[in-house]
Amino acid sequence: MRLRTFLLLFIVIALIAVVGVLAYVRFFGNNAATATPGDTTVQSGEQSDAVASEPGLPPPTATPAILFLDILVADRTLPVGTVIRPELLRTETRPDSNIALQGGYVFTNAEDLIGRIVKTEVVAGQAILAPMLAINTTDLAAIGSDLALYVDQGNVAVAFPINRYTGAAYAMRPGDSVDVLMSLPIVALDPEYNTKLPNVTQRVDDLALSEGRSFLFPEALEGRLELIDPINLVGEVSGPLSAQEGSKSTQVLRRATQLTIQQATVLWVGTWRDPRELAREAAAAAAAAQLAATTGDFPVPTPTPIPERLDAIPDVVILSMPAQDALALKWSLEQGVDISLALRSPGDTTVFSTVTVSLPQLVEQGGLRIPEKSEFGIEPSMRDLEFPTLDEPETP
Repeated sequence: MRLRTFLLLFIVIALIAVVGVLAYVRFFGNNAATATPGDTTVQSGEQSDAVASEPGLPPPTATPAILFLDILVADRTLPVGTVIRPELLRTETRPDSNIALQGGYVFTNAEDLIGRIVKTEVVAGQAILAPMLAINTTDLAAIGSDLALYVDQGNVAVAFPINRYTGAAYAMRPGDSVDVLMSLPIVALDPEYNTKLPNVTQRVDDLALSEGRSFLFPEALEGRLELIDPINLVGEVSGPLSAQEGSKSTQVLRRATQLTIQQATVLWVGTWRDPRELAREAAAAAAAAQLAATTGDFPVPTPTPIPERLDAIPDVVILSMPAQDALALKWSLEQGVDISLALRSPGDTTVFSTVTVSLPQLVEQGGLRIPEKSEFGIEPSMRDLEFPTLDEPETP
């Protein structure tokens, strides 16, 4: 009986254990299956122990997603004074946690950067920030000339004297584009002496030389040998000596006109003055006026605002052009070449292909008709007439 009772008791205990295990699995298995990722009431492992041990802790906050925004960076290293152009920019992404982006120092629109000037070096790939840009030209006084900031990379600035005829009637303004026209007076030269032909010579009288008398004939121009029909002899024919303009040559200049430099940019019209100097003069004038008003010497006049376009008569224009064109302009100025500027239409980038204009070209291709010789003319001669011209205005 004892053995049977013991076995029966063992079976009952085993059944109770199996039922308990099944109930445990069923209860906790259902809770785990129905739990959501955001449910903080069910934890596992060490988190469950921690929550169970500290039931008063708030539920954890979800980590926010990181956003990336497009900003403008330098496509290449930009030296100080570089004027920003579209090809110098590119777009890169930065996280919205970026301090410069949060502070509003970056740029996302290229139009906000085009034409601005950098006052600190910007390396390739670096974001262009607002503090890196010059506010105005005086903001860059510490790094060099204000005017130099407006010279495009690869160009140089050249000063060129003008008057109302050569300077497009003073109609040019900074930012305009001009072409340079040149008229070259061409003459024939002696290849040995590099002097203008014909040469001036003095013949020697052999008989007078042998007798000890004055043996030099009067000065004469070298001419050419021709057969003189009336005397049937060969003689030298030359023109008379001319005293005009201190020259003894009768050679007529051959003039050729050509478009030599295209699309030069006008940087300034008139003598360039440092804006800081103008600001100091204005401040000094204001201080003097204030002092006079305080002492009562005279009433302070109402200041007249400075116009955007001054009407002063300029005598020089500053042009920006490639270095090779600058050399051609310098050489022409030193040679006394007749130079004029032609004003272009705004935004016109046409590259002209022109033909040099000269008298033979005008006659042959321009359809000019050479006047026939005549037995009569007009008196006074055209050489004696004074053609009407405009007097140069006096510079104020």
